[in-house]
Formats: sequence, structure tokens, C-alpha cells
Amino acid sequence: MQQNLCGARAEAEEHNITERRKQKLTTEKKHDATFCLQLFNSMQVGVTEENMTRVFRLGKRPDSDNPGIASRPIMVHFASYGIKNLVMESLYKLKDVDKKFKGINIAHDMTMNERLESRYLVQEAKQKEADDISGEYFYRVGLRGTPGKMRIVQIKVRHRTLV
Repeated sequence: MQQNLCGARAEAEEHNITERRKQKLTTEKKHDATFCLQLFNSMQVGVTEENMTRVFRLGKRPDSDNPGIASRPIMVHFASYGIKNLVMESLYKLKDVDKKFKGINIAHDMTMNERLESRYLVQEAKQKEADDISGEYFYRVGLRGTPGKMRIVQIKVRHRTLV
């Protein structure tokens, strides 16, 4: 995720949201903001319109002649990191939302360096898991706070007994 050092902006990406291509740009932007607000309300996060400082689509706008292009992701800037973290901590609620919100992914917006670091840590965690001969632990990349604070987490395997 790309973040300012002063903490004035927080961002999240939303994927798989269909685009309304035949309308004016201002109408599309209003529709996207309303859609995001409805999504957050259905997740019972408590985000208001004032909490979303900026909502826009990433990438180049497709031609109306080429309907086969997939929808572009939406970038949402939040007023504070606290609100963004509240949304990110409530992602488990996406499984219980209305049908029109099914299939939507919300993720941190990461810089290229953060993506590379994440890939490297995932590979390192897989290697540690392969090297662990005891089988007592598995390894995952954990995230605490901002994406720049990723680390490998060692988790003890729980053995369940059948009764």
C-alpha cells in the first residue's frame, strides 16, 4: 500500500466491481462512491461519505466499442488510517454481504517495493515450511498494521484427535 508518512491518506483497492461505461464520467464516479458506501454499510463498518476522501478507478478507461475488457479496480482514499484499518479488519464480513457484493476483493494498495517484499517473504515462508522436518509448525506471512510491516509468522499445528 502506498502511504504518506504524515498519515493523511489511507488507500484500499476493490476488485471485481462492474463498470457502467455508457454514462458520463461524473455519473460513474458518483455511482462508484455510492456502491463503495453501500458495500461498507452492508459490512456494518460505519464508514460515512466524509470518511472517503477520494474514490476513483485505476487504469485507462476502456472504449465503449470494446465491451470484453474486464472492470478496472476502484481505489478508495480514506480520511485516516484508523478508518482504513477498521475496513480491513472487517473483511471477514464480506462472506455475509448481499448477493450484489459477492466476488469483491478488498486489498491494501501496495507499492512495487512492498509487493516484491511480500513475494520474497512468501517464498521464504514456503522454504521454511519445506525445511521443517518436525511438522509441528507452518509458516505464513503476517501483517500487523501497514503493509510495510510484514513478517514471517511461525504457527504451531494443532493436532485434532478423533473421538
